[in-house]
Amino acid sequence: MTKKEKIMEAAIRLFCSLGFQNTSTTKITKEAGVGTGTLFLYFKSKDQLVNDLYLEIKKEMQVYHHVFSNSNLAFKDQLNTFWVEVVHWGLANPDKFKFLMQFKNSPYLTRITMDEVSEDHKFVAEVMQKAIADGLIINQPFEFLMALFTSQFLSIIQYLTLQNNDQQEALIQTSFEILWNGIKKN
Repeated sequence: MTKKEKIMEAAIRLFCSLGFQNTSTTKITKEAGVGTGTLFLYFKSKDQLVNDLYLEIKKEMQVYHHVFSNSNLAFKDQLNTFWVEVVHWGLANPDKFKFLMQFKNSPYLTRITMDEVSEDHKFVAEVMQKAIADGLIINQPFEFLMALFTSQFLSIIQYLTLQNNDQQEALIQTSFEILWNGIKKN
């Protein structure tokens, strides 16, 4: 693992456990096992570190958008596959998930970062607009649909993280059905 990766992993852990204000750059470098000045070789400031982490994690999640390119699957099946994969990602990466939820509306994210995230959302917005145009889901603003997805995503991951449940796969599928029933066009 590179020094930069060590710094990023340590920062995610500390931001999630201590918050932004209580996480100093000194704490991050100590946790990462690197020299104090090393962080500044890669990041101008703690704010830049937060922005870079946010973008890095969002890019990691973009991998799951591939399913929407599979024209052999109906939209509901594409969305279901995406949902299951992203929930599994959240369960496998609890600190990254928590970081995303903690900073998604943060004042520490710059306009540049938010613009890059918006670029990523254009693809998803186009997929949703096509589903609306095809009469598959309700005609609502993209931001509203994303808010529904995010709240359901947060709920199922929090629930499964706190429960020692042998019905995990069934609950993930149930959470998708609840989401689908809320957005499908009757």
